[in-house]
Amino acid sequence: MTDRAATHAMTDVAALYALGALSQQEARSFEQHLQGGCGECEAELESFANTVAALGFSASDEQPPDRVRSALLARMASHGPAEIEAAVKTSADIVSVRASEGEWHEVQKGVSFKRLYVDTNTGIATTLVRMQPGTALPIHRHLGVEQVFVIEGDCNIAGHGLVAGDYHRADAGTTHETTRTVDGTLFLLIAPECYEVLDAR
Repeated sequence: MTDRAATHAMTDVAALYALGALSQQEARSFEQHLQGGCGECEAELESFANTVAALGFSASDEQPPDRVRSALLARMASHGPAEIEAAVKTSADIVSVRASEGEWHEVQKGVSFKRLYVDTNTGIATTLVRMQPGTALPIHRHLGVEQVFVIEGDCNIAGHGLVAGDYHRADAGTTHETTRTVDGTLFLLIAPECYEVLDAR
């Protein structure tokens, strides 16, 4: 592929980037391309971004019929306090944790975690784990099924080299002799809150 053809392909990606239709990895690749100083792609992105912004205002305003407001008020009036309380509880049971929220805790030098959720009935926790380059976890035995999804970087688990997008599962009672990274990693861990450390190193 010639440089011109490659640039043309990247300008096509600009439209998908503006629409938010790229995967995280594809978006980062395009951002790195922009950082390289491609003026043509920057111009294309600005043009598409303006178009996308305009789409939000392109729909004509519609005034709902009066009967819709009346029906809504009547429905609200028909619900008693118990039903309203149940609706509020349902809303409270829907939780989002944004990337900027939550607290990171360093469990050993170069290894931190951010707890997202713990199911108190099963003891299963959903956790983000970040390992700095060259770090490793101690040898440990699993007290329940452990699931790992790699989000960024590289991670070698039990001799399996994993990269972003890879999934790993270890059943209860199994042992991880190695969990380490060369260039650093971020992964999603779904597993029991505790595991048995066999070698603290």
